[in-house]
Amino acid sequence: MKLNVYLARCGVASRRKADELIKKGAVQINATKVVKPFVEVNPGDCVKVYGKAVSPEKHVYVALNKPAGYTCTVKDRFAEKKVTELIPESCGRLFPVGRLDKNSSGLLILTNDGEFANRLTHPRYQVEKEYVVTVSPAFDNRDARTLKAGITDEGEILQAASVKLLKILQGRSVVSVVMKEGKKREVRRMFESLGYRIIELKRIRVGGILLGYLKPGGYRILTEKEKQGVLR
Repeated sequence: MKLNVYLARCGVASRRKADELIKKGAVQINATKVVKPFVEVNPGDCVKVYGKAVSPEKHVYVALNKPAGYTCTVKDRFAEKKVTELIPESCGRLFPVGRLDKNSSGLLILTNDGEFANRLTHPRYQVEKEYVVTVSPAFDNRDARTLKAGITDEGEILQAASVKLLKILQGRSVVSVVMKEGKKREVRRMFESLGYRIIELKRIRVGGILLGYLKPGGYRILTEKEKQGVLR
């Protein structure tokens, strides 16, 4: 097995991040520093990252309905509430896949499989993320064309794959938005740049994985069909 694949299966990092660790000289095989990602790891080899031995973990894949107010990062020691606190310790050491900001809610995938995470987040795989957004004032359907054409914000092009008006309420609207990239706060930034205020933002789908009827704070283990739908 190639070293970068081995590290991804150990849950150390995605294959791309593993490449960076290897090139930085952070990885050893049998006490020898290795700087090439495609070196083979053979049965019985001892692999260490920053001096700590690693081995393939049993992969766990969880779908969580993240409530607003929880932080996705596992590294922010100042965060009051982290999404990992909603998952029992019996699931092992998991990390959240992709971004869902503190004030947003909905579907969040957690895993210890770096390659799986890479498949969901790397732009080349174009995995769809669907959001239901409540905005004020009422949404002007002409803005759907603008969102699909793309908006430049802070030097980045933010572009929706699809936009659909779901419901018109008094002074506000509910809109479905599908994205394919995963840039920081991209949905909020797009609507705010057009003068809308976000009342609620919920993610309901990642690829073929649906939020369904999970209650806020609830979780479930992904089905084999859902896993293979990402990896195939």
